[in-house]
Amino acid sequence: MLYYGTFLVLSALLVTTGCKSKKNAGEAVSSGNLPIENKQEIRKQVQEFLYPLPTSMEVVQMLQDIGISYIIGISNPIENVDKYMSSGSKAIALGVYGSDLSYASVYNMQQDVISYLDVIKKLASELYLQDVYNEKIIKRINNNLNNKDSLVNILTNVLFESYNKLNQNGKGDIALMMVTGGWIEALYLTTHVSANSYDNYELVKIIADQKKSLDKLLDVLNERKGDASMDNLINTLQPLKKLYDEAGDSMTEKQLNAISAEVEKIRNKLLS
Repeated sequence: MLYYGTFLVLSALLVTTGCKSKKNAGEAVSSGNLPIENKQEIRKQVQEFLYPLPTSMEVVQMLQDIGISYIIGISNPIENVDKYMSSGSKAIALGVYGSDLSYASVYNMQQDVISYLDVIKKLASELYLQDVYNEKIIKRINNNLNNKDSLVNILTNVLFESYNKLNQNGKGDIALMMVTGGWIEALYLTTHVSANSYDNYELVKIIADQKKSLDKLLDVLNERKGDASMDNLINTLQPLKKLYDEAGDSMTEKQLNAISAEVEKIRNKLLS
């Protein structure tokens, strides 16, 4: 969703933070006029380097694409925002509300977009991300409430910039808490949008495919193993990983229900 130029700028910023990457994205970006196929490969590399998972916007978009309806009240209530006191809990909540905002945006639920934007702006300010969620961005969002494609692009950019900003400021642990909160909320929405999930093959496939994202998230978290907050997230996610590993390539209804229940349990724990 991001434009090529945005990826170059953000990747250059991230390289200076000393973040690790499995691919030498910084070296690749320094090349000059490249063939289109090389530019596409660079974009893929930089996206992986920049943000470890599919964005919640991408996951939510898949729900709409397969005809899943919007469910009012399934997202984290905005009234909960004052419950989160520590930087870690605020970061997790920012990720969660970011997924809720994505959910409302993709389905063009304008009032919910406005409400979630308010709580996100509050949390972002408390995490010193007010430069990202500045008045110019807020105005652009409000001006594009009727233009879903533009709104999705704006919010995706903001998500990447938030992650980048935290890493730049030496708050990689906070950045990963935000990522974890956003991912678990997107999976929570996906596993709870239908009472008959197993009857929808495409929905089951979306849920099953999140195993790759979970493995990738745990890989990134394990790079910071030894940090108490990261160890806590790793331990919290382990039961879900076990369920996904047991499910393998063919998920039964019983396994799907177990995964859905575990996702809800993790979400409740992270937001408690």
